[in-house]
Amino acid sequence: MSTDKTELNTLAVPQLYSKRDELVATLPPLNNVMRGSLIERKIRCGKKNCRCATGEGHLSYYLSSLDKNKHTRLDYVPLAWVPLVRERLDKQRLIREIMAELAEINLELMRRREKD
Repeated sequence: MSTDKTELNTLAVPQLYSKRDELVATLPPLNNVMRGSLIERKIRCGKKNCRCATGEGHLSYYLSSLDKNKHTRLDYVPLAWVPLVRERLDKQRLIREIMAELAEINLELMRRREKD
């Protein structure tokens, strides 16, 4: 997905507009994005006869994110929700990458004094 910044200055203006339109078309739907990191933890429950006492522990997942006051928050993610949360986190990363490329293209267009 990433465009080399030095490559942009070799493209003609119509190519830059075309590339920008292509990037916008690849944006995933914005209604199901999620920001944060998925953390996998293996926890021992403390019961003497539990399998976790001699094994790896019980697998659990948490979403680490920042609240509006920039404090880290951990939210438990049920195992059945892990694929959905991963998908939403991946969409957020993809959107950030696309937005960064769009910004670079728009910067190059501004340097050439091109307006929409």
